[in-house]
Amino acid sequence: MIDNLIAREEHEGPIPSWRAGEVGDSTEIKRSTWSVEIKRGQPPLVQHGTEEVRAVRVIDDGRLGYASSRTQPWTQLKNEAYAAAKTGPDTCLDEPLLEEKTGYSSSKWDPSWMSSMMGTARELYDRLEQLDSRFRPAVSISYEETQTHLSNSLGGHVGFTRGYWSISAGGRLVSDTDFHAVTETRLGPDALSKISELGDVVEQRFRLGQPIVPVQPGKYPVVFLPTVVMSLLTPILTRLSGPTLLAGSSPWDDKIGQSVLSPLLTLTSDPTISGAPRTGPWDDEGTSTRAISLIEQGILKHFILDRDSARRIGQEPQGMGYRRNPGVPPASLPANLIVSGGAGNLTEWGNRFPMLLVLNGWIGARPTNPIRGDIAGNASELYVMEHGVITGRAKNVVVSLNALDALTHQLLAVGDDNQWVPQGMMTVAPGFLPPLLIDGADIQVRQ
Repeated sequence: MIDNLIAREEHEGPIPSWRAGEVGDSTEIKRSTWSVEIKRGQPPLVQHGTEEVRAVRVIDDGRLGYASSRTQPWTQLKNEAYAAAKTGPDTCLDEPLLEEKTGYSSSKWDPSWMSSMMGTARELYDRLEQLDSRFRPAVSISYEETQTHLSNSLGGHVGFTRGYWSISAGGRLVSDTDFHAVTETRLGPDALSKISELGDVVEQRFRLGQPIVPVQPGKYPVVFLPTVVMSLLTPILTRLSGPTLLAGSSPWDDKIGQSVLSPLLTLTSDPTISGAPRTGPWDDEGTSTRAISLIEQGILKHFILDRDSARRIGQEPQGMGYRRNPGVPPASLPANLIVSGGAGNLTEWGNRFPMLLVLNGWIGARPTNPIRGDIAGNASELYVMEHGVITGRAKNVVVSLNALDALTHQLLAVGDDNQWVPQGMMTVAPGFLPPLLIDGADIQVRQ
């Protein structure tokens, strides 16, 4: 393995040379995606894309400098990092890697997978095309893999590969003034085994959403399905973030060991789940990782700390420094964010209330104040359940609440059906999340 590592370095250019007394690290990142996509009215699309980035961090006189590029040589990147350090932030970052070398992990991609991906996508597409002649289905299957090689000024080397599957299916139907869109995604270690289940869910939600049911403004119990649960967690993650803690902006800065959320909630940063997006023995700073309990039955256990923020508050780094994309520096982010499932389910919850709303799509739902936690968004996929039976879909509805209140005082139950939710523009980490039953969400209806 070491021979492979050395050969790779010689082929792609040497890693930065470090002089005695210098402190810094370098990272090579290669993110590759293989995907197939089928949409009505378009020929099937087969794609392979690769993004390669090099990055250098240096610590000069207690300041951090960072530079990245897709093309520049290491020497130039290192010089630019030193130039950036002159006006860079103060840092307590240290060298994370051990001095011994470990082998570079090679790609796990098998080209023969592409034909089976296309066959599986075609089978699911053909099924969805039978739903309605006006329905425009779309199916995609992708495998994304990131190879990372880190080195530092101590001579340490770490190499690893993260890879995961993602399957998305759905479609849209436009009829007069109604736009009905249904999308469902599965990712992670068992995504490929859930093709049939994915088709069942899309078909069921399409049929359930055909009748339009009017709702009146007011406060209702609402089931937040996994796709929208991450919106509720965003203010929580902000309060747990290392930079928020160090800035003195987190109301929880002195709450370790105290109850901050409902006892029904347990949140974990877990890099050990096989085949999940951020699974691996090291984070993006080269720090060894392990599962970390953030909130345990409502009690605050740990903050989300990268290497710099951990050192600033006098703690040992615990492996929560990740990049949101290859071109940016690592930040205080969880690995795979897990919310422990409960014992509830939609059937049971529907029988508890004469009327229950089920939310699966929430456009524009972002906190107006990430610390305070107020959130409002247009419900793009909101189902009405009456006396335990879903009777149709509500239109022109805005759902709003305070996420902190919802997850502290209004949380009635946690579901037993966790689903993987991908990282996105508004989400800082992939999540394995259950449905949540929230009481007293505010419903406004646009005329």
